[in-house]
Amino acid sequence: MGDAGRGARSYRPEAELGGFDSEVERLEHQASLTWAHEWRILQPLAPSGGGAVLDAGCGSGAVTAELSAALPGTRVVGLDAHPGLLERAAARRAAGAEPELLLGDLGATPFADETFDLVLSRYVFQHLSEPVAAARELRRVLRPGGHLAVIDIDAGLWGIAEPDMSAFSQDAFRALGAAQSADGGDRLIARRLPRVLRDAGYTDVTVRPFAYTSDEVGLAALEPQLSPERLLPLVERGAVSMTAYVRALTAWQRFVAGDGFVLLLGFAVVGRR
Repeated sequence: MGDAGRGARSYRPEAELGGFDSEVERLEHQASLTWAHEWRILQPLAPSGGGAVLDAGCGSGAVTAELSAALPGTRVVGLDAHPGLLERAAARRAAGAEPELLLGDLGATPFADETFDLVLSRYVFQHLSEPVAAARELRRVLRPGGHLAVIDIDAGLWGIAEPDMSAFSQDAFRALGAAQSADGGDRLIARRLPRVLRDAGYTDVTVRPFAYTSDEVGLAALEPQLSPERLLPLVERGAVSMTAYVRALTAWQRFVAGDGFVLLLGFAVVGRR
């Protein structure tokens, strides 16, 4: 996922824990965790032996490259508004991947009407202040019968942990949601996406959840996504109290030491033009 453009004020990779380089590493890691699950949903929607696919908000290009490898003969385009992230995507392309990469705003793309057979947008819509307008713009560049697949999270349906540690971390993550909302984002976006797509004119809207667990990938592999250390920039901004942060971090450290179990949920919401 990258910066979708002017409407994505709630995501700034430079402001994440560890700065830009660490955030790129986290994005790459996230893609490696979930791509196989996402591809099972996307593959029936993708053109084969031709056509065109857009990765809208492609970030550092990890999934754009996966799409290019999985769809030989198909035009694959990555679009992102963050020059630094596109530079990382271009470096990957120089190493052998073949997608086109363009700098541009998801809310006002540089493409002609009816250009793509499939548009994918991963973990971008939670950061958009005007998701219906963005979905409508992506519908414009879809060919009739083409699909938009929006993959994102819902903080209220993020998954389950055993043992349950929510009582120790809910204050900190509630503050995270409030901070993202104040910046124009929405960490509950998955539950709203079906109506977002319908309001933007899509038909045949479906919700396709997917899940993966710490037993499959290892608890350490989930730490970049789940550790409360990700909240440190918000602590520094005063958006999360130090008390809430320490309580959440202590609970997480005990959870890891006790070999806790996590099941994480993601959501793909698909609509057809």
